[in-house]
Amino acid sequence: MIKLKKIITHLDDSVYKTIETTLIKNKADNFLFLLQTYRTSEIKDMEIAKTLNINSNSLYVLKSRLNDKIQEHLSGDIHSNKEEVLKQLHQIPEICFGSSREVAATFLLKLEKDLLLYDMHNELLVVYSALKKIHLYSDKYFHYSQLYNKHTAFNLSLEKCEEILGSFNRVLAQYNFSRSPKLFDSLLFLSKEVSDHFTLNQSRQIKLIKSIVELELSVLFNKTLNNEFNVGETLTQTEKMLNDLPDSSLHKKWINALNFISFEYYRKTGQLNQATVYFDKLDAIKNTLLLYTNVCLTSRFLISRLCFLQEQNRIEELLDEDTNTILIDNEDTHAVVLLGIYNAMLSYYRKNYKEAASKLNEIINSNSFKDYFHINTDVKLTLAFIYITIKEYDLADSLLKNIYRKIKSEEMNNYTNVLDLIKIFNADIKQNGKVTSKQKDDYILFQARNINESKLLNHLEHELKKKYS
Repeated sequence: MIKLKKIITHLDDSVYKTIETTLIKNKADNFLFLLQTYRTSEIKDMEIAKTLNINSNSLYVLKSRLNDKIQEHLSGDIHSNKEEVLKQLHQIPEICFGSSREVAATFLLKLEKDLLLYDMHNELLVVYSALKKIHLYSDKYFHYSQLYNKHTAFNLSLEKCEEILGSFNRVLAQYNFSRSPKLFDSLLFLSKEVSDHFTLNQSRQIKLIKSIVELELSVLFNKTLNNEFNVGETLTQTEKMLNDLPDSSLHKKWINALNFISFEYYRKTGQLNQATVYFDKLDAIKNTLLLYTNVCLTSRFLISRLCFLQEQNRIEELLDEDTNTILIDNEDTHAVVLLGIYNAMLSYYRKNYKEAASKLNEIINSNSFKDYFHINTDVKLTLAFIYITIKEYDLADSLLKNIYRKIKSEEMNNYTNVLDLIKIFNADIKQNGKVTSKQKDDYILFQARNINESKLLNHLEHELKKKYS
């Protein structure tokens, strides 16, 4: 607090006047007296304490709080928008070269304090670089050099973790289309990499990435990395972490990706009220949600949206929907294919069955599904169902035989659910669409086997149930 008098003395007149006006407005008389006394006179602290009728400890607290108020005025509030934070960072050269060392240090230390609250390593590098330079001739130079080096390492670690998160979601999309054990091993490896980084650098952002990775595996694919992982608690903690971030944080927008995971979790666990809350949040931004696929596999929301509206008997909401406004990365095959299936189902519900078939054929013809039997089968079974609906039995039969041969020739024992459905569809073809009790029994068997990695046709489940239950 010895430097407080110097700081107040060196404040620019306009800055001083603003602080003084604020204290007058707030009727902070003691703060005001201390500010004015330090600015205009040489009265000793003992006399100030006597005038204010306070002891030396109370005076120290008063000086400390006045120092905080000056810091807040100089550097603003980290909860302001990104432009304000950038403006503060851009002010650093002007303050360092245009103010006393005491004023510059006060400004920078307040910024440091705020940025540390949210592990904003990149912005902290700018602050520590400046602190290092203004303390060149001080014994604090080494201290700030060490902090600069530490946050350089943190920043590199965070950048690496964001890169791993992107790779994780790319592999997760491939796994969603293939259900390949080899790809799942890659996901485990990437998960461990994030955990290793978090062990070395337990920053808020890396914890956020670690939580998203664990939540995606658990909620979307029923996989847990350890038995103690609690989805509900992790969702609550991660949501709080994101909500607490200032608007200026680059990670604040990730709340939309977390909302998707929350929706999937509450829907899966049958908590309808909670699921509806998150559905409404996602529905409001569905046109941009698929741009978050480097953070989370949000493209799955399209299929989940269909399922949710089907379950809630709200299919009419799909009839007038315009999907041309949905933004996607055209290089993201996972998003492109799921949007194609979504569009085909919209055509189906509008009773434009030939248009729906055309869109599904376009997916098959435009993509190589050589290593993605799972999604290829998903699309072809949907197409076969539509062909049966419009009584194009020869086309449906050709598709079903192709799938059947593939499963049998490659001994895919985990796709007995598909064989059950083929049997049901073949009976449809033979009986010209008339549903028998045998088909209903086979459908019960299909439902029992259509689980876990082999689960198919989420988007069509409602229609199959209507027809065969």
